[in-house]
Amino acid sequence: MARRRGITTVLTLVSLFLAACTATGGGSRVEITPIDELITRTWQAYSQRFIDPDGRVYRPLNDGDTVSEGQAYALLIASLLDDRQTFDKVMRWTRRHLSRYERTGDHLLAWHWEADKGVIDWNSASDADIDYALALLIASSRWHDQRYTQKARLILRDLLDLETEVVNGRRYLLPGNWRQANSRYVVNPSYLSPAHFRVFFICTGDSRWNDLIDSSYHLIDTVSQDFAGIAGVGLVPDWLRIAPDGTLTHAEGFSDRFGWDAIRTQWRLGMDALWFGEDRAGRYLATLSDFYAKEWERSGGRFFAEYSYDGRPTVEYEHVATYAMSLSALATSNSPILEGVLDKLRRRFNGTAQLFEETDDYYANSLALLGLIFHREARTPTIDLQQLDCR
Repeated sequence: MARRRGITTVLTLVSLFLAACTATGGGSRVEITPIDELITRTWQAYSQRFIDPDGRVYRPLNDGDTVSEGQAYALLIASLLDDRQTFDKVMRWTRRHLSRYERTGDHLLAWHWEADKGVIDWNSASDADIDYALALLIASSRWHDQRYTQKARLILRDLLDLETEVVNGRRYLLPGNWRQANSRYVVNPSYLSPAHFRVFFICTGDSRWNDLIDSSYHLIDTVSQDFAGIAGVGLVPDWLRIAPDGTLTHAEGFSDRFGWDAIRTQWRLGMDALWFGEDRAGRYLATLSDFYAKEWERSGGRFFAEYSYDGRPTVEYEHVATYAMSLSALATSNSPILEGVLDKLRRRFNGTAQLFEETDDYYANSLALLGLIFHREARTPTIDLQQLDCR
């Protein structure tokens, strides 16, 4: 409870700070008042820019294709923002075009779709599937419609059966339904979301979800301290492999940077700290916050889009996605650089497009919304994940 009160105090000050600021973008000047208003403006523009009238979330920077991750992000954001019209529209398109049921008999989502071709890869992506299921459960609780819960239960059953595996006595969430023939399992740490797993246990009573909570913290704690013999500074790699004996190793052909995937880890653990008061999440986020504060001082009031595992910048540019995802770590630890990072986000809000730069970047704007919603929920909760009506 002390941690929640600390977050609430910080975010109240943040709201006052934003109310006094202005943002400039595209030649216009727009007053950014409370975080709620910034979320509302961004979500309205996001819905117009990235969600077509049928409910498909498309990626302008990837030739207009669609991935299950994008559909799930839109559903999760819509559920958290109480936007049932958008939620139902996106859900209908998702079920109609990405459902694997008629092809494989399960209720997971195919991960990749293209216009004029349809699904081009029927494999699933577990991060999308867990966000999809959580969005359905929040929707069911918010709008008192058990049809959402019934659908979520089917997804959760198949998710455990097809997207998890026991390795050396621990059950892990794998990145999809595919298996590795050489018995070395690829894992993406940013897919691991203990808060999701707690909700799924509340709704199903299946103890395997608790197993996933423990394995997630074991993996993140281990790899953030040491990875393949290199001492860590609190960062995790985008991808890794788990050997049959449980050893965590590099995944050949996959990024091992703290990059576009790994930055989401703090947001996922931030949910567990916020909604469930998990101390393991708080300790990890404090370590990561300390890394950011030192890098901010070293680099003259900024940090970069990607880092090597041992904390060296691998690119020389900043990015809104990195700043947005850092909010979870910085707010949880009451970091002194929180206000500066919020100012970075403010300056990257384009007042004409009502989106964050780059305004064609669906991924960056998705993460910006999710990061800001985390703030909103810490300051003024709209949903209690411990009290979801889903049994």
